[in-house]
Amino acid sequence: MKRNILLGTVCALFLMPAALLAQDYEYHPAISDNFYASLGAMRSNDSFRIEADAPQGEDGDDVDFGDTLGVSRHSTFFNGQLRWKFGKTRKWSVWGQYFSNNAKGNSTLEEDVEWDGEIFREGTYAEAGVKVSVARLFFGYSLFKNDQNDFGVGAGLHNLDLSAYIEGEIITGEGGTGKHRADVGASQILPNVGTWYNFSPARRWLLHARLDWIGASIGDYDGDMWNATAGVNFQAFRHIGFDLYWQYFNLNVDVDKTDWRGGVDLTYSGPVFAITGTW
Repeated sequence: MKRNILLGTVCALFLMPAALLAQDYEYHPAISDNFYASLGAMRSNDSFRIEADAPQGEDGDDVDFGDTLGVSRHSTFFNGQLRWKFGKTRKWSVWGQYFSNNAKGNSTLEEDVEWDGEIFREGTYAEAGVKVSVARLFFGYSLFKNDQNDFGVGAGLHNLDLSAYIEGEIITGEGGTGKHRADVGASQILPNVGTWYNFSPARRWLLHARLDWIGASIGDYDGDMWNATAGVNFQAFRHIGFDLYWQYFNLNVDVDKTDWRGGVDLTYSGPVFAITGTW
C-alpha cells in the first residue's frame, strides 16, 4: 500500500508541470507571459576582415585575420536575452541581449602585412586577436497579437565594443627590425530598427524569428549592421523550455577615429542552444 502511494506521488510530481501547462495555457506561454529569459551558448563560424590605415593617411591592407593570421574561425560563447512585456494587453515590450567573443590566433606570415602604419614581415611569426561585445536594448510594440501569434516592430540601441591587435616583427623606420604590437579599438552606441514574429502551432511549441538592422553614419562608424535569428522552442515544463535557433550577426563599417582609421567586416553565424524561462 505504501509503495503504491509513493509511486502515485512520484508520478503526480512528474505530471504536475504538464497538467499546469494544460490548465493555464492553450499555446506557448512565451506569447502570453510577462517575462521571457534565455541563457545559451552560441557555436559560431567567424569571419574577420579588418583594415587599419597609417596615422598619416596611407591605406593599410585589408587583413583576413583567419587566413592570414590564424585567428580561429570557430568559437563558442555566451548569448543571453531577456524580454519584459507590459501594459494591459502586454503589447509593449522591452528586450535586452548580450554576447561577447574574444578570438585569438597565430601564424607565420606568408606575405608582408601593412597594418596601422607598420609592416609586419613575411616569414616571421605573428600573433593576433579580435574582441567584440554587443549589448542590445530594444523597445517594441506588438502590431498583431493573440494566443498563437505575436508580430511587432520597434527601435533600440546596440552598444558595440570592438578591438583588434597584431603583434610580431616589423620593419622599422631605419630599415631594421623589431618586435611590435599594434592595437586598434572603437566603441559606439548605434540606434537600430527591428521586427519579430512568434507563432505557436501547439501548446509546447514556438516558432520565432527576428531581424534588427541599421545603416547610418554615426560617431566613429559609417556602414551597416544586421542581426537576425530564427528557431524553435519546446516548453518542457510550466516555466522552463529549451530553445534551438540560428543567429547571424554582421558588421560592415568604416571607422574614423584619431587612433584608428580603417574598416571592419566581421560576421558571426551559427546555432544557439539555450535554456529558457517564462513567467
